[in-house]
Amino acid sequence: MKNRDIGGDIIRIAAQLALAGVGLIASGFATAQQSGVHPGLQDRFTFQIGAYSPQADTTAFLNNSALARGTSISFEDDLNLTDRKTVPALLASVRLGERWRVEGEYFTLHRSGARAINRTINWGDNTYPIGTTVSSEFNTDVYRISVGYSFIKDNQKELGAVLGLHATDFEATLGAAGVGARTGDGLAPLPTIGIYGAYAFTPKWLLSGRLDYFSLSYNQYDGSLLNFSAGVDYRFTRNFGVGLAYRHVDYDVTATKASFNGGMNYKFSGPMLYGVASF
Repeated sequence: MKNRDIGGDIIRIAAQLALAGVGLIASGFATAQQSGVHPGLQDRFTFQIGAYSPQADTTAFLNNSALARGTSISFEDDLNLTDRKTVPALLASVRLGERWRVEGEYFTLHRSGARAINRTINWGDNTYPIGTTVSSEFNTDVYRISVGYSFIKDNQKELGAVLGLHATDFEATLGAAGVGARTGDGLAPLPTIGIYGAYAFTPKWLLSGRLDYFSLSYNQYDGSLLNFSAGVDYRFTRNFGVGLAYRHVDYDVTATKASFNGGMNYKFSGPMLYGVASF
């Protein structure tokens, strides 16, 4: 009788230990699943600082005070402007709850050049005859802010729509001895609508992309914008990582402002190497 009681006790203890073991394993698996989420899909704050190396293609014209159309010029081909330059780029985003996010970005691209021109150029009220050595500058500061909502969001992927504002503060200058300098400048803000997405192959590797587009005519501006980016980043620690991305922007705008009565087509694209931190 006592032997049967002892045997029953052993069976009950073994069963309890087995159940406890199963519980521990299940708990450990759940913890592993939770810690296995890529930080880019769950952290509230994300910061990027990168080195962006775009190749630019810039065409512009500036009308004179009588509204006669100016000469359409390529700043890279006609005026020897540097077509590639590496510049710093900054990005920050914050998640508002599980599905909403706000993102801001800034980078600047300032270039200059000089060349003896092989044709006459009319730029604003200035005329630069053939053979004149013309110096030029084309400077832009680009700001982007957007609000997005993720329709699909889980521990491995994210897909959403975004509304934003893409603003370019630009300044284009031509000058030459004996003729003088003329500058056209302005702030060209364009609203955008787009989609974004991300997919985590592992808790360390994340692929992400974004596409924005809009075309609008309002007040003194008529313009369109296409913005595309795709990148992959690797987390070497929980909060810090590095990434490589590619970005293309095509900006087409005409304006009838006092400071800039003319138009420009501004394209730039290239790779970006960046560091990322999230918390």
